[in-house]
Amino acid sequence: MALQQKTVVLGIGKMGGALVKGWISSKLIPASKIIGVRSDASKVKQTGSQLKIKVTTNADSALKGARLIILGVKPQKIKDVLGQVGGFISKNALVVSIAAGVSTEQIEKLLPQGCPVVRVMPNTPSLLNAGMAAVAAGKRAKPAHVKLVLKLFAAVGKSISVLEDQMDWVTAVSGSGPAYIFHMIEAMTEAGVKGGLDEKMALALVTQTVYGAARMVHETGKSPVELRIQVTSPGGTTQAALDKMTELGFKEMVEKAMSAAAQRSAELQKLNG
Repeated sequence: MALQQKTVVLGIGKMGGALVKGWISSKLIPASKIIGVRSDASKVKQTGSQLKIKVTTNADSALKGARLIILGVKPQKIKDVLGQVGGFISKNALVVSIAAGVSTEQIEKLLPQGCPVVRVMPNTPSLLNAGMAAVAAGKRAKPAHVKLVLKLFAAVGKSISVLEDQMDWVTAVSGSGPAYIFHMIEAMTEAGVKGGLDEKMALALVTQTVYGAARMVHETGKSPVELRIQVTSPGGTTQAALDKMTELGFKEMVEKAMSAAAQRSAELQKLNG
């Protein structure tokens, strides 16, 4: 059944646009019930035309009567934006934040008393309906709120429920995760080119290989360890590559890199405190 409450995407950008497309295509929320808010007046008409929803620069008017609000504002602007428009948000509205490094408690302090907040860490594959979103409830949010948000983000991929104190590592694993894979694709492609392959050919080989490997983990039910062992013949080419990775500390490098991402997420939360 489609949701019929007035829905506002405050700070509608690429992620907000992806959500709107997912909701409309899955018939989860009718386009007539969605309003996008952009600060850049020059992009209002274009965004509205692309998404087939009403888009405005007038947040005050858009927020009146809204029961579901997606907070897509950049983390460093949340205080200022909610300081200006928070008074127009109903205490009965559900506020869903996709801002990294800003806790539900920090947002709750900027909203009317009693207003529930749910925090989500999505990632960019949501643009292709292949996203991964982690959902954490604030103190005022009820199980029904979490269930609704899980459904909203499942419209553009997959969604899971987590504890808020896990969000820094969620950010390190899935929020920032696509960039690690892009970087590896970049490195593998460059290595192929240095080895004599045409760049377009190398990129095609690497891209399909990464896509296929991910599907095997996702669809076979086998662990990455099992799949790695299956493709690694003793004394063969794959073994030679993996031995070199071990020698260079590949796993340790990945762990340290992800720890740095989690630490930065925690630091951003303190900065936004």
